[in-house]
Amino acid sequence: MSDISIGVGGPADMGRMAMDAGNHAEAVSLLREAILDDPGDATLRADLGVALETLEDYDGAAQAYAAATALEPDNPIYHFNQGAVAQAQGRPHDAAAHYLDALEREPLFAEAYYNLGTLFFDAGHLEIAAEHYGNALKARPDYAEAASNLGLTLRRLGRLNDAVEQFQLALKLRPDLTITHSNLGLTLAEVGRYGEAIACFGQALANDPDSSALHINISLAWRGVGRLEMAADAALKALRLAPDSTVAQVELGSVAANLRRTGDEAGLRELLEAWRSIAGETAQYQHTLAALGQAPTPARAGDAYVAQTFDASAKRFDEMIGSLGYAVPAAVGAALLTHLGDGKGDKDILDAGCGTGLAAPHLAPYARTLTGVDLSLSMLQQALRRGLYSALDQAELGAYLIARPGSFDVISASDVLCYFGELTEIFRSAANSLRPGGLLILSVEANGTGQPYLLHEGGRYAHDPAYVRAGLTAAGLTVLDLSPLVLRHEGGGPVEGVLAVAAKP
Repeated sequence: MSDISIGVGGPADMGRMAMDAGNHAEAVSLLREAILDDPGDATLRADLGVALETLEDYDGAAQAYAAATALEPDNPIYHFNQGAVAQAQGRPHDAAAHYLDALEREPLFAEAYYNLGTLFFDAGHLEIAAEHYGNALKARPDYAEAASNLGLTLRRLGRLNDAVEQFQLALKLRPDLTITHSNLGLTLAEVGRYGEAIACFGQALANDPDSSALHINISLAWRGVGRLEMAADAALKALRLAPDSTVAQVELGSVAANLRRTGDEAGLRELLEAWRSIAGETAQYQHTLAALGQAPTPARAGDAYVAQTFDASAKRFDEMIGSLGYAVPAAVGAALLTHLGDGKGDKDILDAGCGTGLAAPHLAPYARTLTGVDLSLSMLQQALRRGLYSALDQAELGAYLIARPGSFDVISASDVLCYFGELTEIFRSAANSLRPGGLLILSVEANGTGQPYLLHEGGRYAHDPAYVRAGLTAAGLTVLDLSPLVLRHEGGGPVEGVLAVAAKP
């Protein structure tokens, strides 16, 4: 019999063994016991923080990391850990302060730069985010995730060629990053390099063949090279994988519009039948039928269609619209300056169909109160992050205006009336909500057919400027300006519209 015995260590060793085994609740109990025996051991407190953080007890983890930092204030990892917990708790300012404390002690702390980049990216401060992701790469040149996120940031900044370079670097470092293959594909598609985009999406699908989003992306690229049968097949695969996906149905609508435009009636009929068999007659399907002339044109788009469409695109909306040279918010700001002069912060303003709040920076200098209203809850959540609104309400615009007579000095309707065909009632409702002397500023897409309004294949209404003028006048408003405006660029050309300014006597 051997004289050698194997002993079990104290609670500290047992706690770390429990952590290694994934028994984090047991580890917490043992590490707390160890801290009672040795309250001056910073490492024990940090280990306790890790166990609590894994259990998503962020308050407990924050206290443990703070105790570790108090014992060893020059340890950058403890400051970093406090930042990570604050970030998980939704306290971005505290998180940033902790990361900066970590960097003060370790200037080449790549993960601290990376997390700072994510904080600023999420807050919409893209230039600062790009700087931090770049610093993370300088500190650690093989940091593939930093290169990928820098690419995403540059893409949102409109620096598409630079974004391509960063995505390519990330994939050279980590070829298995499926999301980076997808983001590179999307960026290549945006600069018209559709063949390369298809190859990127194909690589991503090889890694994740059951991703509905990837099938949607490759459908977009197939449309770009004119292979509509391939686009239809990919979009239908996306819908089969996720029958409730609004994004897949939006893409199907785009494929359908292209099939109609090219005169492929058989392909269009086959696509629509397959769509209905998979998902039924959804709001997206019904609106697409109307836009393609296969059902009567409704007086306005249905609430479900609008809400679902923008809920699906909210997180990427600013990125998507930014790549189109969207000019309406700046035009609203210019109209305010022309008709009101410099902002004095004394107006009650409604941002009607506010979306993610792109017009808010132009409206805010004039606002005593700035209220946003939209059908899409997801868009309102994005608008909230701007920190410029006094209130944000989810509601249908017409009913919202009727319920608030004489409530606003300015109503801005930027790019929302493209979901209304008939404008008479909405103009009357807006006039009802304005105070005497108040302004209504609006944009519409223009059609030159002489018809009051048309529903385009893309699902948006375009209006005759003469109809807009007549409707404003009939609502009792005085038209101060009705000027042509290129709203954005899409499909390789300008989208023509008008910006109207009308006053309530």
